[in-house]
Amino acid sequence: MQSLIQVVNKLQDVFSVVGEQQIVDLPQIVVVGTQSSGKSSVLESIVGKSFLPRGTGVVTRAPLVIQMIRYTEETRRSMLLTHNIEDSENITEWVEFLHKPNYFFFNFDLVRNEIESRTNILAGNNKGITNSQILLKIHTNRYDLTFVDLPGITKVAVGDQPDNIDEQIQKLIFSYAKQSNSIILAVVTANTDPSTSESLQIAKKLDPEGMRTIAVVTKLDLIDDGTLQDTKDLLCGRRIPVKLGIIGVVNRSQKDIIENKSMEATLSSETEFLKTNYPDICTKHGNKALARTLQMVLITHIKKVYPKLKVELEEMKNKLGKKLMLLHTPENKVSFVIGLLKDISKSYEDTVNGNQSDVSVDEIIGGASVARIIQQKYLKTINAIDPLQDLTNENIATVLLNTSGTNQSTFVNEKALQKILSRQLNNLIEPSLDCVELVRSEMLNILNSIDVRLLDTLRRYPQLNEDVRQVFENLLEENVNNIKEFIRSYIESYQECLDTANPDFILEIVKSNNTIQEEILAAANINNYKDDSDSSSDGNWKDMSKDKKIEINRIQMLNQLLSGLNNTDESLESSEQVKLHRDLSQCYFEYIRKIVRDFVPKRIKHKMINSFLKVLDKRLNEKIFQTYLIEKKIDEVLLEDESFQKDRQDLDIKLDAVNKALKSMIDIQYY
Repeated sequence: MQSLIQVVNKLQDVFSVVGEQQIVDLPQIVVVGTQSSGKSSVLESIVGKSFLPRGTGVVTRAPLVIQMIRYTEETRRSMLLTHNIEDSENITEWVEFLHKPNYFFFNFDLVRNEIESRTNILAGNNKGITNSQILLKIHTNRYDLTFVDLPGITKVAVGDQPDNIDEQIQKLIFSYAKQSNSIILAVVTANTDPSTSESLQIAKKLDPEGMRTIAVVTKLDLIDDGTLQDTKDLLCGRRIPVKLGIIGVVNRSQKDIIENKSMEATLSSETEFLKTNYPDICTKHGNKALARTLQMVLITHIKKVYPKLKVELEEMKNKLGKKLMLLHTPENKVSFVIGLLKDISKSYEDTVNGNQSDVSVDEIIGGASVARIIQQKYLKTINAIDPLQDLTNENIATVLLNTSGTNQSTFVNEKALQKILSRQLNNLIEPSLDCVELVRSEMLNILNSIDVRLLDTLRRYPQLNEDVRQVFENLLEENVNNIKEFIRSYIESYQECLDTANPDFILEIVKSNNTIQEEILAAANINNYKDDSDSSSDGNWKDMSKDKKIEINRIQMLNQLLSGLNNTDESLESSEQVKLHRDLSQCYFEYIRKIVRDFVPKRIKHKMINSFLKVLDKRLNEKIFQTYLIEKKIDEVLLEDESFQKDRQDLDIKLDAVNKALKSMIDIQYY
């Protein structure tokens, strides 16, 4: 039966393939230490081989997942036979990298070179770091164990390292060590104060109770003789509050490395050192004790978190399965195209009308975005137009004279008023047409807000995507041209056909400010209000207030004035006439502005939005589906984008890996 650790190794392989290492919280031993703490020597002593890159500065620049897999003799012979390797008793360890499947390394110097090469590929050559893992399997006859070796903690950038290298390393270490299923292996040195150890500070911050932290004390052989008791207190757990144990080790010194001292000789020297200096606790320390402890802790931890792991793996399987379903190749391409076009039309209509199933809480989309354009842009712009924009008294006087010709101007010069208003009402046209363009642009944008699954499907088929968008553009173009022509003509009709006798216009004057009213009435010498209540035949007249009687009287006088009944009573001075026409122009502009700002939004909604939605489904069918059938282009337009073909292949690989991992996890249930 496979060991628990080997099963988790398979899970690590899966998540490395899937690319979800940081999302799925795997049980793993995370090694944390400074550059000078002896972290690499600890790992090499456990493995029994020298294989890690060494040098100045940050050498480990990518998370290095080291899986130690204990093989059987049967497994070794099978490997040799499968790969036509001559049997040799010298082959007792070999290494595989996940990024080089079915390629074996028997020389550990070449393993070091491969780690350095892969690091440069993933993290670049500028001494920066990366989150991308390097996973290697070390097949050994020792034991099953798995580590994640992380960059050594540093404070100062060396050479061409980035200035913020310390921040990058801290962030990477935290991303692994903070996970609740991670066991923190904090490497500290015996010849420094543990309270200043940065690895222990990180462990304490992420694991305050010390429930998932093991401390490894290195460099026991470098302390002064007078501090042996202090070190013993440290090794016995009296100075570091961790629950999983404190283990002291003696690794190869730099001199040993230079002289190529073997691992076996190093372990023998370590054993003698511990017996001599710590005889009563020597069996609890050393690299062999460390390996045993780590195995026990990791196996116990795996058993504890198994149920959650299985749930997470099942969720990943479902997630990948759903993604793969969206990328399936349609069996009936004709039905697929018909259904897709109908779904697009329906989803677009729902988005415009606010009936979409997933309502965005982050941004305004669909019909709401069109309404916002009208409310916040169009109405705001049109309301801000000055009725007398670029119109001076001199301009009005000139128009009055030019439209009178050789005759004296009448009291209200309708020709002059018409010319003035035609000029001023022209200011309403451009904002109205701009509103149409803004709505057209937004309606195209709404296509990008429909059901995301439909958008993904469209992106999957570039030609179909282009054709659908072309139908939208063409249909909108037709509506835009018609509505712009109608709006322009509508406003022009008010420019060309002046109707000052319209009761609504008279009412606009009455509703205008008192200054304008007084100026208009003064210009006609209608200043005196006469109470004709006695002669009135209307019985309600006597019951009206004085202000109401004045308002009615003014309406009657203005009606007579603008109907031309009093326009020949007496001549007016030019200045009075200019003032009159200026005030009439302002009132008439306000009167027309109300009509236009009510009409344009309604016209846009009726003839641009509603009409578009009514014919969209039919137009998609005619211009796309029917055309594809006639021209026999169904197969051609359903050619996938290459990126989607690759996505489907990747999902197939990932889903297969997850299924294999789930099958492997069955062994844990009976362990």
